[in-house]
Amino acid sequence: MSHIGSPNLPGVNAMDLTQLRTFVAVVQEGHLTRAAERLHISQPTASNHIKALESHLDIQLFVRTTRGLEPTAAGIRLAGCASRVLGCTIELVSLARELQASPYGRLSLGTLADPQTNRLPALVAWLRVHHPLLELNIETRSSLSTKQGLHSGELDAGFFIGSALEDDMDGVVLRILDYVVTGPSAWKDRLPVADWRELAALPWIVTPKGTSNAELCERFFKPRGLQINVALEVNNDALLRALIVEGVGIGFVRREIAEEGQARGNYSIAPMTLSSAKLLFGYVRARKTDPVIQTVEAGLQNLWFHGGKTTPPSSPGKSG
Repeated sequence: MSHIGSPNLPGVNAMDLTQLRTFVAVVQEGHLTRAAERLHISQPTASNHIKALESHLDIQLFVRTTRGLEPTAAGIRLAGCASRVLGCTIELVSLARELQASPYGRLSLGTLADPQTNRLPALVAWLRVHHPLLELNIETRSSLSTKQGLHSGELDAGFFIGSALEDDMDGVVLRILDYVVTGPSAWKDRLPVADWRELAALPWIVTPKGTSNAELCERFFKPRGLQINVALEVNNDALLRALIVEGVGIGFVRREIAEEGQARGNYSIAPMTLSSAKLLFGYVRARKTDPVIQTVEAGLQNLWFHGGKTTPPSSPGKSG
């Protein structure tokens, strides 16, 4: 069911959508192992997908460097085309579900590491009560990885943090999250009196470009003509916070977490650095009329904006 075939196009027969998905993930991650972990497949399987796709297309897609796998010029162009193909399959599946007009099947959600931030346990409970035929698959991801998964079809919908939804996405803003520059407790006399230039010169722990944390850094320092001193890049906020506690450097941390950590003697805060980002629930716009997406949005509206509960409805399997 996942093969694309044509008797007239050499190299297209036996091409598998999973190969395209792996190809796009490796381009985005720049590393075969990280792409395999993201797709929940083994590294040898991911490698075989790439080799098979190169064989089918008769072209080299990657070159190996000391930093990992880098796409060739042809690979970069083909990755854009592969992304569009995957986008069309998302639209196809969504239309099929819409024509069935029944919210059942498998729902894959990307979520933040802290489930209480987006009230995920309450949403799961609501879905279990109101739509028991819906099979849930929940993956903890960074905001960047969630957005990538939505565009490649790995995920149906997801929670992530950012300044806004992308142009080809739809969804809802759930809440505003405040962030402050946070450092180890040993710097409690240093951070509160540091100016912007002094803050930029300190060792920073950052997350990859495209993440909400990276957006905060750019928003604060770029307009001031400053470039931060990056000591380390990590792929999630939980690790960033743990490294701050150990004295590795400073970084943006959610205000309530930073204040709680400061009270316990783990953190110090630069008070003039308060900024905010949005907690978003989103999906590719082509999925907007998909009954499964509409079901999740109904649950979110009920829980976030109408004070909803998870008590059973009068008719099993229907929304209350």
